[in-house]
Amino acid sequence: MLGSETETHQILKGLEQSLLRNINYEFFLFGNRNSISDILNKFKNLKNSSEIIDCSDSISMDDKPSEIIKSKNLSSMYQAIKSVEEYKSDAILSMGNTGALMTLSLLNIKTMPEIKRPSIASIWPNMNGESIVLDLGANTKLSAKYLIDNAILGSSLAKILFKINKPSIGILNVGTEDNKGNDEIKNASDRLRELDKKGFINYYGFIEGNDISIGRTNVVVTDGFTGNIALKTAEGTAKLYQSHLNSAYQSSFISKFGYLLSSIALKSVKERLDPRVHNCGIFMGLNALVVKCHGQSEFKGISYASDIIYSLLENDVNEKIKKYMIETHSEIAIK
Repeated sequence: MLGSETETHQILKGLEQSLLRNINYEFFLFGNRNSISDILNKFKNLKNSSEIIDCSDSISMDDKPSEIIKSKNLSSMYQAIKSVEEYKSDAILSMGNTGALMTLSLLNIKTMPEIKRPSIASIWPNMNGESIVLDLGANTKLSAKYLIDNAILGSSLAKILFKINKPSIGILNVGTEDNKGNDEIKNASDRLRELDKKGFINYYGFIEGNDISIGRTNVVVTDGFTGNIALKTAEGTAKLYQSHLNSAYQSSFISKFGYLLSSIALKSVKERLDPRVHNCGIFMGLNALVVKCHGQSEFKGISYASDIIYSLLENDVNEKIKKYMIETHSEIAIK
């Protein structure tokens, strides 16, 4: 909890709400013991299911990943990662520095045997429900291998979270025609079609940016550079929509009256599109589960992320992904 811009009260409130839904949860809270204890006393259920690990140092949002490897061994983030590496904890939920979290996770938790670079996945709302989108910024290099790995990782995640036997997979591209895109994207598409023919995955083909909100596929695959831009654009659009909607309903007496009549339905829409809730990224491809929330998260986002972690742990997601990766990689040579 040290080094994050998220208020400790918001973190603990979110964890408490998740605990009420997932009663078998137990938490290690890494940070300053005194500051956490004072606030934790307000959350009796969480206090009974938590242990505070006192940490004297932190990694700030401005710290460079290359500089924290040897100098931040006493930080709350490093200690949390070590607890997973040493099998004292099963997963990590962090609101801290994304680059540092990824670097320390790679060095200590490491990737699965078939994965060279992990990716960041997120759950996005769409017209048909929800979809998995990855990568959202972990690896900005565009590579056919990384795209294929992301497809397999995303499909594994969608299977568990959405309870779908063979989730559909689409590669984000500048057009849906087979001749669109660069060689890396075309190569990845050709190889995914081979896996589809052999029944290992359900590959739809190329999709465009507007297909994400439509829900054209259950899994959207892209590189980290493009994915991060798409993520920030979607968050900004959601905020713009909410701002215009609020302004419209405050514009006149009739509008305010209309809001009262439709408030229940509008509240449901706002919650579904609220970027404060859908703000967590799942680090896919590591040997343990790591989930990252925005640095200025609110309790709703923390609670949502905590629920996802519980669901993935309960369904033994990493072991299933490892098995799936071995099966698919044995069927196709990925350069």
